[in-house]
Amino acid sequence: MLRTRLIVGSLLIAGLAGIAIVDSSAPILWIGFMRLGPGAILVLLSLFAFAPILAGEFSRLMNSAEQPKNTPLYFLAIFIGIASIGVLGDALPKHLVMPIVISGPFFLVIACAINHARTRLTTGFANSVGGVLLAYAAIGVPLGFWILLRHDRDAWTLAGAILCVKSADIGAYFTGISIGRHKMIPWLSPGKSWEGFCGGVILSALVGAGLAALSSSDAAINASVDPVSIGYGAFVAVVLGIVGTGGDLFESLLKRGAGVKDSGSILPGMGGLYDVFDSLLLAGPLAWWMLAN
Repeated sequence: MLRTRLIVGSLLIAGLAGIAIVDSSAPILWIGFMRLGPGAILVLLSLFAFAPILAGEFSRLMNSAEQPKNTPLYFLAIFIGIASIGVLGDALPKHLVMPIVISGPFFLVIACAINHARTRLTTGFANSVGGVLLAYAAIGVPLGFWILLRHDRDAWTLAGAILCVKSADIGAYFTGISIGRHKMIPWLSPGKSWEGFCGGVILSALVGAGLAALSSSDAAINASVDPVSIGYGAFVAVVLGIVGTGGDLFESLLKRGAGVKDSGSILPGMGGLYDVFDSLLLAGPLAWWMLAN
């Protein structure tokens, strides 16, 4: 299992670097009158690759006897959340953006009502609406904030912030299996320990400081990377690492409620896409607040 995790993790890091390279070379894409970017590749991946997979996995977590699978509605919710925060600001006239964004949750509730009317049941509607709005707020909106961060900063800063979040996961895992003794929240996530948490935060700080130092190098300057001070880079990494742990625990709460170990099985050794994205999602809005210009 560890070997599989290392292989898959390395491939994911390589994929992140590849996305950053493609994004840096072609940050903007026009589709008719709509302008996508900066971060056009991230927009397309989020809307048409990540969103469908996350919707299917989230549907599995929300599925119960009272709440049937509503994968299309979850996809719509995630799609609207991403578009509202990270896409519409560049794609539409400014005076239309805010009314459309505010209307998103309202139309999701209407869509849930229409879908529930097809079942001819008088129970389960509130649970259905709650699940769809949770997908909007906990998956779609945070993904939109990562895209919004790309609007304000270069692709390599975005990739660095993602690495800071995930390095906390990596540090917590290896520290936990090595010296973890004191359980963090045993009723929710028995595998997490305070030692692992501290190890993850320390590794995240080191990665953040290292990336900040690299941001002032000649290569980074030539690549138009915005420089970050070493102290601030370490600080941001620590905060993102702590918040990312909260995202992991949030998903654990959903998985416990659904009685499943992983959200899916698309990534060998790691589970589903949501299992990889959980820490990133909660950290997304904070990453934008701390790093956006």
